[in-house]
Amino acid sequence: MDAITGSASGCATPSSACVRLCRRRTIHFTIISAIFFAVVIVLVKYTKDSVPVYEVLFINYGILLLFVITLLLYIGESLRLRTGEHILLMGVSGMTCAAAIALFYFGGIAHMSAGDATAIMLTTISIFVGIFGRIFLKELFDSVDFILTIIDVGGVVLIAQPSFIFGGGYDRVASILAPLAALLSSAMFATTFLITRRLGTLGISSLVIVFYHTAIITTMSAIMTTFLSEDGWVTPPCGTVRYVLAAMGLLLCVARCLLMYCYANEESFLVSVLSSNEVVFSYILEFAIIGTAPDPIALLGAALMVSVSIIVSIKRVKNFTFWSPCRLRRRDRPTDEPLSTENLPRPM
Repeated sequence: MDAITGSASGCATPSSACVRLCRRRTIHFTIISAIFFAVVIVLVKYTKDSVPVYEVLFINYGILLLFVITLLLYIGESLRLRTGEHILLMGVSGMTCAAAIALFYFGGIAHMSAGDATAIMLTTISIFVGIFGRIFLKELFDSVDFILTIIDVGGVVLIAQPSFIFGGGYDRVASILAPLAALLSSAMFATTFLITRRLGTLGISSLVIVFYHTAIITTMSAIMTTFLSEDGWVTPPCGTVRYVLAAMGLLLCVARCLLMYCYANEESFLVSVLSSNEVVFSYILEFAIIGTAPDPIALLGAALMVSVSIIVSIKRVKNFTFWSPCRLRRRDRPTDEPLSTENLPRPM
């Protein structure tokens, strides 16, 4: 199967093993992309003592921007935004995406476990999309969504473990501010998804959206490094740190391409569920690379949140409603299609 077009040219005379491999390629690619995203997140924590987080963000997305520009030149895609609405929506979505990533990198990853921050951010996006869709787009948000939201909040509490509930020493940053930053990051990503969906309906390709988002993120990270970083711009020390920074940028490029390919060639629900494994990989890799063991209570909270994310994905795709504890009835489809974030390009 061709890696770009998705054709099965590599299986012209397929054996049964080759057919199975081609059919499962998107599954493998989704899992690989989740692993790569988790590696990038953990390596941000690994390098934060040597290079400011905002500068790490600039280097990562600078490499991604060069890659996207090269791809755009290769395929001849136009970057022209035809109307003022296109420019406004692209600018707002790029700013919310940049704010989301800055909050996640600096507020979440820098001050709490990478696995915990990933669990809060990744699994609450669908909840925020449902809430915002109900408020601004009059999308469906029923009693089951409300119950799942409460469970999701419970998962956040188990991960954050605030001292006024669990006791122990009070750490305002670790107990409140860092989880709050991860939640705000998720809300910003949900806003980005809503605007990006609108851009998609206006005929703007996902690659053009990725270019503008990456360009805005790169610019904002350079500004934040210049004015907000205590140490300013720091030359990465020779040796391991420079190699790690370069590897992070390349992994980010590969992960983005793999995920876009999977969404184009596989059921969005399957890709969404498999992508949630990024939470598990973040915990494993953080322990393997940094040596930080996950807290059992936090793992329980992460498991709750991943379960809620999977249930929300199933409910969005199948359009089911729970009318009683023992009966499941299929709802008549509404006039408008339910809001789905699975087909949109990932902002990270």
